[in-house]
Amino acid sequence: MPKVRPAKPQDLPAIAHISHQTLLLGREGSRVFPSEALWGELFVAPYLKRGCCNLVAEEGNEVVGYILGACSDWALLGHLLPRLPLLLLWLALGRFGPPLPHLAYLLRLLLFRGPRAPKGRYPAHLHIAVSPKAQGQGVGRALLATFLDCLKEKGVPGVQLSTTRANQAARRLYQSLGFRLYAKRASPFWAPYHGRPVIHEVWVKAL
Repeated sequence: MPKVRPAKPQDLPAIAHISHQTLLLGREGSRVFPSEALWGELFVAPYLKRGCCNLVAEEGNEVVGYILGACSDWALLGHLLPRLPLLLLWLALGRFGPPLPHLAYLLRLLLFRGPRAPKGRYPAHLHIAVSPKAQGQGVGRALLATFLDCLKEKGVPGVQLSTTRANQAARRLYQSLGFRLYAKRASPFWAPYHGRPVIHEVWVKAL
């Protein structure tokens, strides 16, 4: 069983790799968002710098899973917004490869947001993923249980997460640890990549 430990800033490349490897509904995402480096800067680095209760699962010296949490969205934005103009400039100059697929993905994120639970009751949120080669070993459960304990120690009143109806294994895990389905909505976000709209869900847990 991999060891769970707090995430460190130097874990950025490993976490970005797993996240990028699983971004397409659990499948590798280079065809929809080619740059793993840009993915890490946008979707991993803000959590490592300003998130809370971030964890990795490590087997030997290799990170095989992670959970990234935030107790405040404003903290994440405080890290990302000052860097965003430079990242977009680098993207326009081709530093991360062809700009168009990246911009198309980011625009769809803004246009087709999934449902959200009230931030007053459920201020924390999380992202979790396990490397395909480490799935089925209880890594996700160990990460999520440790993360929830950390939030409780910090006095956070509740947490929410987003998933899709297609991710049945994750949904069973969330339910087994006390999460409940709060809202769901069909979203066209994934249609160009998955061939059809997908049901987006938000699950919540009071702490």
